[in-house]
Amino acid sequence: MPEEEAPKSIKVDYYIELVLRRRWLLIVSFCLAMIGGMFVSVTTPRIYSADTLILIEPKSIPDKYVEPLSEVPVEQRVNTITQQVKSRNYLERIIKEAGLYAGPEYKNMLLEEKIEAVRKNINVEVTRGRKGTDSFRISFNGKEPEKITKAVSTLASFFIDESIKVMEAEVIGASVFLQEELKIKAERLISVEEALKEYRMKYMGGLPEQLASNLSMLEGLRKQMGDKQEGLRDEKMRMIQLEAQMTELRRDIENYTPEALAMEEASLAVREPENAVKLRQLKEQYAQMTARYTEKHPDLAKMKKMVADLEETVAKEESQKTDESPVAAKPKTRSDLIADKYKALKEEQLKGIKTQYEESKNAIKILEEDIVKIVNRSVVYEKRVEETPKREQELMTLRRDYDTIKDSYNSLMERKLDADIAVSMERKSKGERFRILDMAKVPQKPVSPDVKKLLLMSVAAGIGLGGGLIFLLDLLDTSLRRPEDIESLLKIPVLATIPNVYYRSVDKLKQRLDQGLSLFFVLIDFMLLGMFAILAAKGTEYVMGKLSKYVPFFSTFVN
Repeated sequence: MPEEEAPKSIKVDYYIELVLRRRWLLIVSFCLAMIGGMFVSVTTPRIYSADTLILIEPKSIPDKYVEPLSEVPVEQRVNTITQQVKSRNYLERIIKEAGLYAGPEYKNMLLEEKIEAVRKNINVEVTRGRKGTDSFRISFNGKEPEKITKAVSTLASFFIDESIKVMEAEVIGASVFLQEELKIKAERLISVEEALKEYRMKYMGGLPEQLASNLSMLEGLRKQMGDKQEGLRDEKMRMIQLEAQMTELRRDIENYTPEALAMEEASLAVREPENAVKLRQLKEQYAQMTARYTEKHPDLAKMKKMVADLEETVAKEESQKTDESPVAAKPKTRSDLIADKYKALKEEQLKGIKTQYEESKNAIKILEEDIVKIVNRSVVYEKRVEETPKREQELMTLRRDYDTIKDSYNSLMERKLDADIAVSMERKSKGERFRILDMAKVPQKPVSPDVKKLLLMSVAAGIGLGGGLIFLLDLLDTSLRRPEDIESLLKIPVLATIPNVYYRSVDKLKQRLDQGLSLFFVLIDFMLLGMFAILAAKGTEYVMGKLSKYVPFFSTFVN
């Protein structure tokens, strides 16, 4: 394997010798850089900057007492006012009031160019305070210190006036907007309330909160239905029995015998009157119904009336029996008397049964009508119960819309009250305000050109240009100057070196002259550096003013 070459070590003495050998490149480059830097610092037009600091005073009434209408950041608010102040109308007023660009050198400058120049030279910077206090700085750059100071003061007054207008317009606009929205919400709220009211009136009795009463009524109707059906069955059975009794009596009247008459007479000896029997039966039924129903029940009231009427009839029959006197009758045969007596007895029985039959028939009719009424009412209540979920869903939708609009209305009402208070605060100067903290002062030193930065740049440029040329020429030089270069190229060791041989007369003179000139120009470089440093420390205006006292030429560089 070939042996790896050892890394070459950097020899400081070689580079020092290289710089000394080509020192004129560094000296001349540094000298030109100093001269160029001073020329630029002297001839460049002076740009001054005037500024003012405006404090944004917080509200005198805290937000916890009056909720702010909008949370507009300070940067955004200042940016909005800046855009308004930078409009054409305001800039024309600034140019006119401050007298900007009014000299004869600007007579050919158009108004649009002046406005654009002023717009570019205005700078607004917002500063956030540590304790929540905000401020912003307005600066203006120009060649005339007094005029730009006046322009900054005019700008500050414009900012303060415009901030008042913006805040008032903001709160008044918010108040008007909230008033319009509140009116719209109120109309919608009234319409939803009317719709909810109409819905409740339309479906009154079938609303969700009436479900318990509907179920209770339905249960009561079902119980009444059962009672009516049971009474209807009883009356129908009774009517069937009465029909059988009437049929049997008709058959007995048509087919009577003396033996049947004798048996009937025997039974009549111990039989109670028909109406008395019926009265006893009705009283028994009335007693049973009293145990089942209240006195307000219609069937019980009807039964009570029937008992009273029958008692009156029985009382009349008994009074007739006591008041009847024997009437002379035409003599009849025994068989006729027997037949008449038998038929009269059966017809009387048939008449009483027919009366009971008609009463039963009327009772059945009444019960059937009551059952139909109960069925119809049950259908209504069943429909209400079945549609309760649907009504509940519809009511829920209406109530949700109503609650949403009502909450929005209440929120808008609160915001409207806050807006009215905010308008009152702005009119009474209790809101956020701009106040000038530092007045603009006439600048004494220009901000451009920056001589200190220019000095550093010139020094760096002179050293960098000279050093760069030195190492570039060394890189392009292919001659062999060191023993190491010969050994690496020829691969043979160097045994000895012969130093430069100088002739005593000519070479020594040249060497001394070169050294003397080098030292002289190095002193010139340091002198230029010192002059440049003085310019950077004292200011170009100060130095040129001092020099113009002795050399009138320098007065041309004094503004």
